[in-house]
Amino acid sequence: MKNAAIFEQPILERFLATLDIGVANFTLCDIRDGWSARFDACATASLHYCMEGHGALVTQGGERIALTSHSFVLLPPGTAYRIESGNSLPANETRHGRLIDWPSRETVPTIQAGEGRAGIATACGELKLDTAHGTDPFSATHRPLIAHFDGQSGLKNQFVLLLAECARPGLGSRALVEALLKQCLIMVMRRQIDNGSSELPWAAGLADKRLAGALEAIFDRPASPLSVERLADIAGMSRSAFAAQFMKAFGQPPMSMLKLVRLRKAAELLATTTLPVAEVARTVGFSSRSNFSQAFHAMHGMDPTAFRRRSDAG
Repeated sequence: MKNAAIFEQPILERFLATLDIGVANFTLCDIRDGWSARFDACATASLHYCMEGHGALVTQGGERIALTSHSFVLLPPGTAYRIESGNSLPANETRHGRLIDWPSRETVPTIQAGEGRAGIATACGELKLDTAHGTDPFSATHRPLIAHFDGQSGLKNQFVLLLAECARPGLGSRALVEALLKQCLIMVMRRQIDNGSSELPWAAGLADKRLAGALEAIFDRPASPLSVERLADIAGMSRSAFAAQFMKAFGQPPMSMLKLVRLRKAAELLATTTLPVAEVARTVGFSSRSNFSQAFHAMHGMDPTAFRRRSDAG
């Protein structure tokens, strides 16, 4: 299986969805000419998309990353930074701590630094991770990941159209920008995999057709009686080598990943179908309703019946 075939079946998107990775604390940063804005580090990686103008993102270590329209930067976890306009030497700076969660979901939150002529506008956010039931796949990132999207990527035109919406935001604008930021992340990760990057162990794991094949089996057949031995056979590796390589690439044992996939699928079925709980348990590969309920409660903080009731109310 070649990398192109992997992307015909969106294993990368499924991997990120299984780990429940999203974008949080989205903020539009409007940095005017002659100004810069400084932000504190956050625990997760942060994403930055230059929507218009030009300037620079400068990390706490002094690395200077040039920003032009449709540049994308993913900063490693724990990295403080500042964004500055490139039209003239910034003489003024504002401090904003971390990006924060804004109370209204119907608006596009904006931080403006300075007055006067336009400088640079960036869409920024932080990765939202469920680390209680998985690992942070970006924890091994030590250097910024940088990409420049052209019109062929499809994202450039979407962001151009979105600028008008950000100027006059309406219902759904914020969710749309957050979704586009996540799509940027997916496309950057695809480039990392295609280029054989070793920066991220899991990107290398997805590029390995043996590990990717086993991961696809977990995604496609979570209800099957899969075992480490069976997954190793699918990968064409010995049990010990497969288990070690899978753990190194994805940060958790194969059976932990299988359990995570099963419980994510169970939550989806509970929220979108009327299947009895026992049937949901069987559908996702649990032979015992009690074992399923215990595992589901450990992950979601409530039993399946309460989860369905809450989903129905929502």
